[in-house]
Amino acid sequence: MGAVSKRNFCGYAAESIVRADLAKKGIVSLSPDIPWVHYDIVADVDGVFTKIQVKTNMEHDGYRMRIDNRKSNGASRPYTKKDYDILAIVDLENRRVAYLPYDVWQGKSQISIMLREVVDMNGYGGSKQPLYFSDYLEFPEIVTKEIAG
Repeated sequence: MGAVSKRNFCGYAAESIVRADLAKKGIVSLSPDIPWVHYDIVADVDGVFTKIQVKTNMEHDGYRMRIDNRKSNGASRPYTKKDYDILAIVDLENRRVAYLPYDVWQGKSQISIMLREVVDMNGYGGSKQPLYFSDYLEFPEIVTKEIAG
């Protein structure tokens, strides 16, 4: 593959899938010109700009995808609310996108999301329930505060 890694190609493919999904939903997407910002795409929803970080995993077990939600320039530094508004997780194999708002990812450094229903709930139960990909297919409404002038 030359100088471009498989990881970079998968990241580019994931961003393209998010852009196509947003367009299908009637949402305009934009790319930041500066490469070192902590988000990949900006969505313009009725004049409100929303920062989106796109993540995928090239390998998963068919049931669960684990996403590393840390900054690439610092292995122990998870993203924060000021870095981006929505985490878009892409299932490359099925070309699906799950949009997780901040209240779901809340600065976690690693996220597991179930790709399909699981019969054996070993390790889950009580207050600990798995995240299901299918629960986050719609783009969430982001509540914005008006800045008093």
